[in-house]
Amino acid sequence: MRLLLIGAVLATTGCASPPSYVAAPASQSMSLERPNHRHAWMNVSAKKLDLLYISEADGEVTVYTYWQRTLVGELTDFYQPQGECVDKAGNVYVTDSFERRIVEYAHAGTKPLRTIDDSPYAPYGCSVAASTGDLAVANEAGGASKGNIAIYPGASGTPTYYTDKNIPNFRDCAYNSGGDLLASNDQQGSDVSSFAWFPTGGGRLINVTLPGPSPSWTWKDVTGIQWDGKYWVIDDYQPYRVSVIDGQGYYIGFTPIEASGGTAGPFWIYNDDPTEQGTQVVGVFSEPSRDYVYYWDYPSGGAPIAEIGKDISLQPVALTVSLSAKP
Repeated sequence: MRLLLIGAVLATTGCASPPSYVAAPASQSMSLERPNHRHAWMNVSAKKLDLLYISEADGEVTVYTYWQRTLVGELTDFYQPQGECVDKAGNVYVTDSFERRIVEYAHAGTKPLRTIDDSPYAPYGCSVAASTGDLAVANEAGGASKGNIAIYPGASGTPTYYTDKNIPNFRDCAYNSGGDLLASNDQQGSDVSSFAWFPTGGGRLINVTLPGPSPSWTWKDVTGIQWDGKYWVIDDYQPYRVSVIDGQGYYIGFTPIEASGGTAGPFWIYNDDPTEQGTQVVGVFSEPSRDYVYYWDYPSGGAPIAEIGKDISLQPVALTVSLSAKP
C-alpha cells in the first residue's frame, strides 16, 4: 500500500537526481578523511560541528558531519543498536535492544557518559523532554510479559513504567516542546499501528486515534515519531504531520519526499531553533542492494538535495542529529 503511495508522489511531481552539495554554515566548513580504525573513534574537530548519528545493522553507530556528510567517527560495542535520541545539550542516547540498555554519549564523545540498565525490557525508540531532561524509552516486552513506556527522571535513576492494555509492545516515542509524549506500538502480532498519548502531568497513557490524509487511511508501516517544532511527524514511508489536543488527534499534512526503487524511513527532522519548525528532513532510503541517507527540504519535500551512500553498506535502522554548542 505504501509503495503505491510513493509511486503516486513520484508520478505527480517528477523525480530529479539529488545534487551532491548542501551549503554548510561558514562556521562548519572543513574537510576530513576517514581513518582506518576498528574501535570507537572520533575526529578531534567533530566537537565543533553538527553531527548525524546513524545506527547500523552491523552493531555500530557511524557519525557524519551533518553539513559536509563526511564520516568523522564510529561508536562500537553494540549488539543491536535501535533507537537514537538527543537532549538539548547535544548528548546522544543509543538504545541497544538485545543488551537491554541505553548508552549516553556526549556530543562527539567516544566513551559513554552513562549506561542505563533497562532490563528485562528491550528498548527501541527514545526521546528526551527539553523542559525536564526526562528520558522516555519505548520498550518491547523482552523478558517480561508486556512492554511499556519507561520514564527516567533526568535520564537516570529508577524509571516509572506506563503500560497500555491495547499496546503489548512499543516501538517509538517523541516529546513535544510542551512535554507531552506521543508513542507508537511495535507491529509485532499486528498489521496496524496504534498510538498512545501521555500528557504532561497526566499520569497515564491515553489511546488516541490519528487520522490520515484520507477517511479510509490506516497507519501500517510506522517506523518512528519525531517532533518538528510545531507538530509530531509520523514516519510511514513519508513524513506525516499530526497534532493531539486534549486527547483528540488531527491530521495536518505530509512532506512529499521523492525517491524511487526502494522504501523510505526512518527520518529525523533537522531543527536548530526549537521555537520554530524544522528546515530539513534526513532519512534512510533502502534499495535491494544499497542503502542511502537522503536529505530533503522540510516541510516542502520534493527531490533529495543531498545524500550519504558510499559508506553505508548495511541497513541503517535509526538516526539523530546532535547540534554543536553555539558560541
